[in-house]
Amino acid sequence: MRHLSPRQNRLMKRRARVLAVLLAVVCFGGLLVRLFILQLLDSGGYAARAADQQLRGATLPAARGEILSADGTLLAASETCWTIRAAPRELADELVEPAARALSEILEIDYEETLEKFSQRTSNDCLLRRRVDREMADAVRDWCQENGAQGIQIRQDTKRVYPQGDFMGGILGFTDVDNAGLWGLELQYNEELTGSNGEILTAKNAWGYDMPTHYQTLVEAVPGNTLTLTIDANIQHWLESAMDAAVREHNVAQRGVGIVMDVQTGAVLAMTSQPDYDPNTPREIINEEVREQVNALTGEARSAALQQAQQTQWRNKAISDLYEPGSVFKLITAAAALDSGVCTPEDTFVCAGKINVAGTWFRCANGHIHGVETFAQGLAASCNPCFIQIGARLGKENFCDYFQAFGLREATGIDLPGEIKRSEYYTADRMGPVRHFGPCDLHVLSYIKNKRDALDVPLVVLLVKTNMENGRKGHALGISVCRNPGKRPSWGWQPVR
Repeated sequence: MRHLSPRQNRLMKRRARVLAVLLAVVCFGGLLVRLFILQLLDSGGYAARAADQQLRGATLPAARGEILSADGTLLAASETCWTIRAAPRELADELVEPAARALSEILEIDYEETLEKFSQRTSNDCLLRRRVDREMADAVRDWCQENGAQGIQIRQDTKRVYPQGDFMGGILGFTDVDNAGLWGLELQYNEELTGSNGEILTAKNAWGYDMPTHYQTLVEAVPGNTLTLTIDANIQHWLESAMDAAVREHNVAQRGVGIVMDVQTGAVLAMTSQPDYDPNTPREIINEEVREQVNALTGEARSAALQQAQQTQWRNKAISDLYEPGSVFKLITAAAALDSGVCTPEDTFVCAGKINVAGTWFRCANGHIHGVETFAQGLAASCNPCFIQIGARLGKENFCDYFQAFGLREATGIDLPGEIKRSEYYTADRMGPVRHFGPCDLHVLSYIKNKRDALDVPLVVLLVKTNMENGRKGHALGISVCRNPGKRPSWGWQPVR
């Protein structure tokens, strides 16, 4: 055996120490890097995994805010209900079939589907039925206690209800199965009406089962804001009753529209499209004839027809549909003529019962012959020949300018979804020579007899008349159906004086 010299021995020891240091740096350095990642960079991920293994969370749905009328009538509220869920893995093997049979009878659900869910022994959660009443929830609880069944969860929930029933459906709208607004005010103010959900955190043992209740943590739910409307329930009832009677009397096929507005503030006191739907059952077709037609179809044709019928009855015609204003438009013609100075209240016109324009005869309403009449008398009698002559004096450029001045080319900005953003109307370049009365142009627009000549939204026309009442121009009013921002800082309705 070869002996190392003292010098070689020292060299070997030095190399051994260096190698040991390098190995230590590599090993402990890797551990330090890993610890740095775990403690600082990725601490949240492991904390979440630990919490998932140790805790089970159950959501406590927040009650949606109430909607009240101006006189305090409750229009929309949240009602307590219960959702039944199950954790099949926690259910004893000998209770799978009895539980499926008993709960399917209590909850009025399909037995085979329930048995299939319970037979998935590794499943930790499955839905049995949403939104059951207290009686049904108590029946489930009693059966579980009597039979010692574990894993059946009875969770408190809320559902949206409309205590007044078939009332203000087109304005209130409705919510989906998760209490999110889908239509009307429920959609417009969904963020304000939606509360903050709470939560129950329950500790789990090593087998994934809940530990005793003293290991629970409760985070209370915060209900949504209360919404108070400008609509008065009494005025709304009168309007809906009157509109329903008028629609039935005159056999109106496309629904009737009525609006009541405070002319001083622009607050909507009542609004309806009749017939209207019940917001508690919005998907039920209210027109029996249409419902029968839809039910007679099958497959995709039925789905398309059902969707169209539902969309039609949900539409708020007061803000979403165009119509021809008729003689109401004479007020705009009269105001434009007076404001521009082409007419005075004492100017006279002749009504012979009819007037010939470019070879076309236009008659006065109901065949009346007013003879010589002043501007004021022609307005009071709603005389068609009189207003055709006034329109000729006004001229097409002036006439069309007043469309803009009265706000007929823009939306009102009411706090309801679905307001149409445009109107259909003639422009000056589409009209014939004013003094020669181009066929179906200015002379017809001056009193809007033909539906092709100008179409507007009922609310816009009412707003114009309201502005006339107060001597305003354009959309000076803050049109709204909501007057109270609830619990939050001021938002929504602010009348513009």
